[in-house]
Amino acid sequence: MTSYLTAPLSGEAPRPFGELVEEALNALPSTFPRDITQVMVALDIDGTILSPSGASAQVVESIAALSRAGAQVVIATGRSMGAVLPVLPLLGFRRGWIVASNGAVLARVHEAGYEIVHRHEFSPAEVIDEALKTLPHARFAVEDRNLRLISTGFPEGEIVEDTKLVSVDELKAMRTPKLVIREPALDRDAFESILCALPFAKTHEVFVGWTSWADISSLGVTKASGLDELRRDLSLPVEGTVAIGDGTNDIAMIQWAAFGVAMGGATEEIRVHSDFVAAAVENDGAAAVMQAILRWCGKISEL
Repeated sequence: MTSYLTAPLSGEAPRPFGELVEEALNALPSTFPRDITQVMVALDIDGTILSPSGASAQVVESIAALSRAGAQVVIATGRSMGAVLPVLPLLGFRRGWIVASNGAVLARVHEAGYEIVHRHEFSPAEVIDEALKTLPHARFAVEDRNLRLISTGFPEGEIVEDTKLVSVDELKAMRTPKLVIREPALDRDAFESILCALPFAKTHEVFVGWTSWADISSLGVTKASGLDELRRDLSLPVEGTVAIGDGTNDIAMIQWAAFGVAMGGATEEIRVHSDFVAAAVENDGAAAVMQAILRWCGKISEL
């Protein structure tokens, strides 16, 4: 069986899908639109709609059903566009919007490919210098369109984009939507503790994943900021916004959405900000929420 580079499973016990849909349906706010064309559903990728074995049939069909019905389905991820593109065929996602790099990049996907609509960049020099004072063996990467520029080798299999090895000084001279800091010698919690105590944690967005890997963005650039920029461009109401995720980089969009959903695999740090906790990715919690939205709006999918 192929294994995809994504968050590990939560270990949640199996749950009947029909019950999960009913729970989500009962949790939707009374002010949620009945007109599905007024709905935007933002989906995190890793640990939300993608598991180590790929995307389930429930997830793929639910995304397709929402799109057919007229909702705006948005992939909202910390991945760069280069790392998002290989996932889209697994999701059957051929047309729609991508909020990538934790909100720094907005792209529109269509049959012929994709186009970048917005791209918010910053200079990583100050962050790299501060990080090296405390983490002298840290590895760094920046985004250059679909290419990942790296300062030294990352653990095998961690980066799916094409890469080019460059010096730290060359990285510092770049402008990028996102800087990655990786320190394999540290466990995740120790790494987060060190980074959050550094000066740049007050002047930049810092998101630590499920390993000692951190995404750094400009202050105020989050999945929420990218999604709201898109919502306003599409003239959609705040009341119709849904966000589903499981990581620390999802907290901002979960708080932003009218219906913010944490996955069952999320920690309490994320759950406390949500309106509803769905089942974990192995139980298709995100698909259950999508099916609940379809029912609320009077649209019944083929599932």
